[in-house]
Amino acid sequence: MYKRSHAWSFLAPAGLLLLVFSIIPAFAALFLSFTKYDVINPVEWVGLANYKALMSNSLFWQAMSNTVYYWILVTPALVVLPVFLAVLVNRGLAGVKVFRLIYYFPTLVSVVVTAFLWSWMFQSDGVLNYILSLLGAEPLKWLTNKHMVLPSLALVTVWQGLGYYMLFYLSGLQSVPEDLYEAADLDGAGFWRKQMVITFPMLRPVIFFVAVVSTMGAFKEFTLMMNMTKGGPLNASTTVVYLVFDEAFTKLHMGGASAMSFVLFLAIMLLTVINKRYLDRE
Repeated sequence: MYKRSHAWSFLAPAGLLLLVFSIIPAFAALFLSFTKYDVINPVEWVGLANYKALMSNSLFWQAMSNTVYYWILVTPALVVLPVFLAVLVNRGLAGVKVFRLIYYFPTLVSVVVTAFLWSWMFQSDGVLNYILSLLGAEPLKWLTNKHMVLPSLALVTVWQGLGYYMLFYLSGLQSVPEDLYEAADLDGAGFWRKQMVITFPMLRPVIFFVAVVSTMGAFKEFTLMMNMTKGGPLNASTTVVYLVFDEAFTKLHMGGASAMSFVLFLAIMLLTVINKRYLDRE
């Protein structure tokens, strides 16, 4: 009884915050997705009308396509590259702590500040095009070309996320027995062989966690689109979350925005289940 009361005293504050700021708003949004509501007029029940409207909304499907493309660009890079980064900075080399700090530093910078910094670098006369000119290459329209804009935004996300996910892999590497690498050395295994047969299998739970978290992050990315492109050019960087924001707070279509949110929620949940089943099977 004593232990149970202590457990509840630790769980209750977090549970209460989760209930007030996540669960109740989620159910409220689910209710609004079946209504017509513009903040000014009373709520009107419309059943599945908002979901039916989504099926014929070409902008929504373009936003969903953009979101999936952005996820494909971002998540594999954030799952794989930090593993090698963590392996490198996990070695007992001189000055390795400085490199850990350098790689982690972008995580400490506000996303808004990052957006303004990279917007300046992506300008036609910015740093990146200046470097290209030194190499004899033509300047690129990083944010104004509809084919370049999402890869450019994905580059910013990967740059900022590498150090963050590297920390998860670093903590996972601490639990890998060193004698496994020593046995691999005796068998003559090289660097890549040891990573494939030891590091990746032992880090599978961390890989699953990073895959899920980076997937949710990619599907929910909004700040970069808001501050760097406003969803353009020609809606080429309009993601579902940006469209939800536009529908809810610019057009005041709360019902339609809530329906989009729940379709996005179902897509993320489906990808999470697929990720888990795939890694469990492996």
